[in-house]
Amino acid sequence: MATVTPVGTLKTLVDAAEGRIPVDALFVNARIVDVYGLRVAAGRVVVKDGVIAGVLFDDRDAAVPDPPAAEVIDCEGRYLAPGFIDGHMHIESSNVRPSEYARMALAHGTTTAIADAHEIANVCGLDGLSFMIEDARRAPLDFKFMMPSCVPALPDEQAGAAISAEEMRSFIDAHPGEVFGLGEMMNYPGVVAADAETLARIDAAQLTASGQVDGHAPLVAGADLNAYAACGIIADHECTNPSEALDKLSRGMYIMLREGTCSHDLEALAPLVLDDPRRARRCCFATDDRAPSDAIALGTIDNACRMAARQGIDPVLAVSMGTLSTAECFGLDHGAADPRERRGAVAPGKRADLLLLDDLAFDKPPHRVYAAGELVAEEGRFTGSIAPASSSLGDLEERLRGSVRLPRIAPEVFDYPFEPGSAAIEVVPGNAITRMVHPDSADGLRRIMLIERHGRGAAAQEAGADGAGSAGCGLVGSHIGRGWVRGFPITGGAIASTIGHDSHNVCVVGDNPCDMRIAVEHVGQGGFVLVWDGAVRAKLDLPLGGLMSDEAAEDVAREHDAFVRAARELGIEPPLDPIMGMIFLPLPVIPEARIRPEGTFDVTTFSFVA
Repeated sequence: MATVTPVGTLKTLVDAAEGRIPVDALFVNARIVDVYGLRVAAGRVVVKDGVIAGVLFDDRDAAVPDPPAAEVIDCEGRYLAPGFIDGHMHIESSNVRPSEYARMALAHGTTTAIADAHEIANVCGLDGLSFMIEDARRAPLDFKFMMPSCVPALPDEQAGAAISAEEMRSFIDAHPGEVFGLGEMMNYPGVVAADAETLARIDAAQLTASGQVDGHAPLVAGADLNAYAACGIIADHECTNPSEALDKLSRGMYIMLREGTCSHDLEALAPLVLDDPRRARRCCFATDDRAPSDAIALGTIDNACRMAARQGIDPVLAVSMGTLSTAECFGLDHGAADPRERRGAVAPGKRADLLLLDDLAFDKPPHRVYAAGELVAEEGRFTGSIAPASSSLGDLEERLRGSVRLPRIAPEVFDYPFEPGSAAIEVVPGNAITRMVHPDSADGLRRIMLIERHGRGAAAQEAGADGAGSAGCGLVGSHIGRGWVRGFPITGGAIASTIGHDSHNVCVVGDNPCDMRIAVEHVGQGGFVLVWDGAVRAKLDLPLGGLMSDEAAEDVAREHDAFVRAARELGIEPPLDPIMGMIFLPLPVIPEARIRPEGTFDVTTFSFVA
């Protein structure tokens, strides 16, 4: 469609609503999921130029004639709902590029995603964000990219890049309208300490399209929470219990009930809404991190709606949480913006992101998915189109390759004894938080190491850090962290990964030094490696920044499933995910214990422990 002036756009929309001009589509025989009135009502919906021009309810608008339409879509009594909005997610965690993620998500009804690209930014800096934005343009899913706020996650983290407030401002200025807001502010110690650089990053949000700042504040309370909320940080997806969530909601924050692959918080947080359904207007859904196999088989926000309904939340209320609540959180539901930007409801003047659902149990993908009025998926299968890659995208992609620069490490560096009473990380299956424990014996423990992979360790080694010792011995405690983990019961092997949130150094867990060394040696230029009895038994290559594949989503999902099956044979049982459960162990902004290149880290005190 040719570019028109705002007045012209409005005139077209008004004329379509009044039936004075032909429209593109007319949905009839629909049961409209009314997220404003929290009801289901029979009616018709009119679409023109990717925007809903009219909603006609049978109980009061029966006499209003149908406008002439290029296409009449008989919903056959199905539910017509707004497209789902994912309130917080990282595309990279699904190990596919944005255009491939869009294919998976659209098939399950997610038409908008608030995407924080801080994973690739921690490896490749603003080149990584540029790649994500440009690749996403190829797909009909509307990604709203947030500027990563914490690269690195903590000031002294050994990431592959650093992005200052000044660099944020320059990028936003150079890419007008392409940065939606400021991504999750994980450095809450910097916020509560009124650190100048941290506050400057928050201030940079005013230059973005939404002006919003997303949050990340696990277990933050009291005066610290007051300071955090006072900065205008709008939401938190890290709540793990209803009292914590209510504490934040009562301070004006939106609560995202996260249902991802590693973190399953929805069931625990459902009482927040069940105790008083009025709170649902300030509660929305997010996946955060979703494995590709889960995204294809179980879905994304449709999965959250299904889980919510099974917990007893009214299905219409669940739809409103997955659409309108998220739109309101980010200012996408109203205002003077282009009507193609407004969304979150089946209502006039909203983007025509529409789902045809057979029922409100959400047990299967939508019958049809429309993005800005265009049919993009049917019966769980993507039917839209992905535009060809441009030459500039190809150049950006090449900058993401070759990101793994490991030091040489001798076998003996992987072999270290356990000292009774030493600190160990205890995994909490199904949850991102961990516990700090001090066991008396090594029973049930596994070795865990984090190896800096962005070139610092290799440079230190070239400068003589090892001295007369074996390769890597001089890097222990500075660029090679060694520790212990309980609750990750791999037996007879090891897993290594170039994904280790958020700095993405090489994490390896195993029950013997030999297999750990072999796993690290085979990570190549990125991915997951599983070694069993001295041999590589499963591998998932991720050459784009060591985080994403360049293959189709379905192929990545199959390789992911094969990897998980192999890990299950080595003793890692549900609900622990052998991939997602490990890659969060280096994340130093979620309590209590983590592994860093310097050693075991206590997040509650922000100090290293022996």
